[in-house]
Amino acid sequence: MTDNSGHGVPKEAVPQTTATLRATVNLHGEPSDAERSRTLMTSKAFASLATMSTECPGYPFGSLVGYAVDDIGRPLLSLSSLAEHSRNMAGNPRASLMVTEHDGGNNLLALARVTLVGEMSKLDGDERQAGLDLYLGTHPSAFYASFHDFSVYRLEVANVRYVGGFGRMSWVTAEGYATAEPDPLLSAAEGILAHMNADHADALLDYCRVYGRVEPVSAEMVGVDRYGMDVLATLDGEDRRAVRINFTERTDTTDAVRQQTIALLREARAQLSG
Repeated sequence: MTDNSGHGVPKEAVPQTTATLRATVNLHGEPSDAERSRTLMTSKAFASLATMSTECPGYPFGSLVGYAVDDIGRPLLSLSSLAEHSRNMAGNPRASLMVTEHDGGNNLLALARVTLVGEMSKLDGDERQAGLDLYLGTHPSAFYASFHDFSVYRLEVANVRYVGGFGRMSWVTAEGYATAEPDPLLSAAEGILAHMNADHADALLDYCRVYGRVEPVSAEMVGVDRYGMDVLATLDGEDRRAVRINFTERTDTTDAVRQQTIALLREARAQLSG
């Protein structure tokens, strides 16, 4: 058993830590960390690649790379033979790839990130062309990817580490990652959030009152997925609480989200007026 006795929160930091965890979105509930990992990998196009250095034997070497993913979430990279990481992988195929969420703020440790661990394989023949097509679909301006000194690599995922910000982290099996689905609302989420925050601020307050059991002075919808939505409620002063509102059924389309938000609001207002 791992000894975590030295990892306690100092007494003077308990109030701030408690406030941070209360305001941490998605600390509990769906979707699974495997689904979150697949969604994050699908939503981004650049990552930090770590390979084992040949120039400095025994040390990992980090670099920035573009990537795409195939239908089971394996990263595909187009890399020059002149690059340091290509030389490293020729000697040792073991590598890891880290992708991070980024909202333009400064507190990156509060955001999600996923690290995929495995071995890199160089693709040939039809597999190479299929991988290159996927890569160019994500990076259409990467004309250099077809140059003769570029090769297409695929990370054969052996394990996955997901960190969802403060207080949420787990190892995800390779099988669990491969069989999970990216969230189908990924491309529509930004529009849903903008609409709810601009046109339905009163509904968000009522959601928090009933489903979060808090009395907010303001509320902002900060996340939505097929299983539910996340609202960040501001209470008196600077106290903020993350409220998870679960849908009553899985929703894979924007119309299904609209129906769910209406039904949940009717129920909330019925309780508030009852």
